[in-house]
Amino acid sequence: MPNQFKPEIPRFETHQYGAVDFEGQHVPCAFGGEPGNYTSFVLVEGVCQIIGIPVENEIARIQENHLLSDGLFLVSFPMLNESGKTIRSEQPAISLMRLHTWLALIPPDIVSSDEMRTKLAATQKHFSDVVYAYFGRRILPPEIRAEDDPYISGERKKLYDMLEAASTMDNRLTTVEGKVEELMIAISAGEEGDNISADQQEQLRAMMDMLSNRYEQKHGKGTRGALINDVKRTHNFRFYNGVTKKAWPGLVRDCVSRFRQLNPVGIPLPRVFQIALDSVGQKTLF
Repeated sequence: MPNQFKPEIPRFETHQYGAVDFEGQHVPCAFGGEPGNYTSFVLVEGVCQIIGIPVENEIARIQENHLLSDGLFLVSFPMLNESGKTIRSEQPAISLMRLHTWLALIPPDIVSSDEMRTKLAATQKHFSDVVYAYFGRRILPPEIRAEDDPYISGERKKLYDMLEAASTMDNRLTTVEGKVEELMIAISAGEEGDNISADQQEQLRAMMDMLSNRYEQKHGKGTRGALINDVKRTHNFRFYNGVTKKAWPGLVRDCVSRFRQLNPVGIPLPRVFQIALDSVGQKTLF
């Protein structure tokens, strides 16, 4: 028998039910699926009532969105009628596989409660952070990630590492037969043009490590970032691959000068400093 929704929502038959704890309230859900693809189906109306948004509008929004429409089903839920008798009523439910995507796409400005609007917006931001950790961070060049790692909190670094490992797995399932061609996104650090070479980048990395380690020995644990940031600010670069050839001589001379200031008189210049200095001409140092 046709249902009232346009376009029609497909039915999902199940006799196994439970509840989802959503903001401290129970939302009915049903369970079903094939072995290996078992999931739950959450009552759309229950979520809408808790967030404070019109259920009819959300059902239409889900139906119109290609990311969500395949997760919407009519599920027969047991309910009590006015006389207290248990009946079964077909209600729209969204699969758990699409629930969080739906929540991420709800415009916060349609939520009437200030508290709920703030919570929804914060949740959506968290979803975006997870998407970045899974898809975005791994396409950064390794040397840029390596430079950024010392400034990332341990908890966030753990999340990045876990999701990056998961993102490289090749067993992601698709709903169609064969391989699905996806958008390819890649970032290259680039060594050509106006920027210093890969060898010079490695020289700079080594010099900065030595300088920052020595700075931390003199000024206390956790202070190395102050020196690194000062050098980067002075010579106007964020990542090592972003240093221009024009800035290289002055940067090398500055690193050598800082080494002299941080160490006792007579300490030999480390080989990497000498190599970098030779590349720009020692006579330019003083």
